[in-house]
Amino acid sequence: MSKQLSPDEFLRIEIEAGISADNPDFIRLAEATEQMITRLDLPILSVLDFGAGTGVYADAFRRARYDVKAFDIWESHCSYMAAKFPDLVLVDKPVTTDLMLFIEVAEHMTDKEIRALFRKIRPAYILFSSTPFTTANDESWGHINVKHSGQWLGLFDQLGYELERADVMMPTAWAMVLRLKK
Repeated sequence: MSKQLSPDEFLRIEIEAGISADNPDFIRLAEATEQMITRLDLPILSVLDFGAGTGVYADAFRRARYDVKAFDIWESHCSYMAAKFPDLVLVDKPVTTDLMLFIEVAEHMTDKEIRALFRKIRPAYILFSSTPFTTANDESWGHINVKHSGQWLGLFDQLGYELERADVMMPTAWAMVLRLKK
């Protein structure tokens, strides 16, 4: 049985794997993700990067002139973002925005925690991506809630969201855009 990584270990491994502000390929992925969202021509001015990690996605949206807020529960990640992206606005609690980046975070949360989050904030749109695969490393990575897209859509339906686009393919092949039901 493996032990869950500490926040500092998690950040170190992310950086070593290229999920960092110093990896041009990862920066290009974040920029392409922002450009894809912009091309969808949705009414989006403000963005919350929830579980912002290393802040690369948040910074790509900030540089594209969106009003961006970044949120992460781990101090090590917040310190990294503050050092790498001094113009990025870090918030100490989630806020409602037009778009929420919910990228590879939900698998780290229970359904109860996700429901509590969406009782507090109601973004109009969500760029959602969560690994649909279980691996031998899930416990150490803190993957406690791995689901396939149909299961996530069922949960989001209960939360008042519906599928806007399933063909976005960024930043992962299993990404989708959800919208608040009218």
